[in-house]
Amino acid sequence: MTIRHLKIFISVVDYKTMSNAAKKLFISQPSVSQAIREIEEYYNIMLFERLSQRLYLTKDGENLLKYSRYIVSTFDNMEKEFKNKHSNVYIRIGGSLTFGTYILPTIMEQFEKKYNTIESKIIVDNTKIIEEKLLTNEIDIGIVEGETQNNDIIKIPILVDKLVVVCSTNHELVNKENVTLKDLYGKSMIAREDGSKERSQFQKFLNQNNIKVDCKWNCTSVETIKNALKKGQGFAVLSIMAVKDEIERNELKVIKVEDMENLSRDLCLIYHKNKFLNEEINYFIQLCKNFPQSNVF
Repeated sequence: MTIRHLKIFISVVDYKTMSNAAKKLFISQPSVSQAIREIEEYYNIMLFERLSQRLYLTKDGENLLKYSRYIVSTFDNMEKEFKNKHSNVYIRIGGSLTFGTYILPTIMEQFEKKYNTIESKIIVDNTKIIEEKLLTNEIDIGIVEGETQNNDIIKIPILVDKLVVVCSTNHELVNKENVTLKDLYGKSMIAREDGSKERSQFQKFLNQNNIKVDCKWNCTSVETIKNALKKGQGFAVLSIMAVKDEIERNELKVIKVEDMENLSRDLCLIYHKNKFLNEEINYFIQLCKNFPQSNVF
């Protein structure tokens, strides 16, 4: 049994098929099949159920996957540390859009003052993508909003992010007194994309209160949302960090909606439970924990 066997096994799981794994690893499909067969024979287990040309992990496969990710991750970290002892190493960080846009640059500035020889690789995307990259060991650590569903992910809340209803300064709701949830019924909403915790959290809140809105726009870009808001295209629910400057310049307006004054979400550090946390990662975690809450609101 070798590291190569475990890496091939992990790739088959992550890329769903042996042919996809072979392409990603730049080896032949028969080589992938042989490696999987050798693992099964070595441990006398079955890793996958093969149903309708699809692969499904068995219970033994799930257990081996946990060990494999830990072993391969630890091995890769060892390789990076000792092979690159006299050259630059790197830390791979994933941030969801809000954190990546409004907080991460400040933290990275602090991080690089101490570790100025370490190369940082940053990915900013929605929470769903960051979680996926964490599970496939494409990043070392992530910072996301809201809940995570995978039991292999460790989650540490670090900050509270306030969410607000925001619209143009001439929107029909601006001059209305005592705006309630019912006033949002049927209104045009400019929403984040599927996979955004910002969107899913607010949608869940609306569903609980039987409020239906018209999701007129679906956007991956917060800047697109803000520009559409300024043109009167509807309302949006965004982090207060994202609209603070526009509010101060009177380009956008926060609408106080009854029962929504305390709508917020946690910003959380996440990492794989089997991840080896080296000195650099631990320092990054400490910087995130020490980031002032007053800089968020």
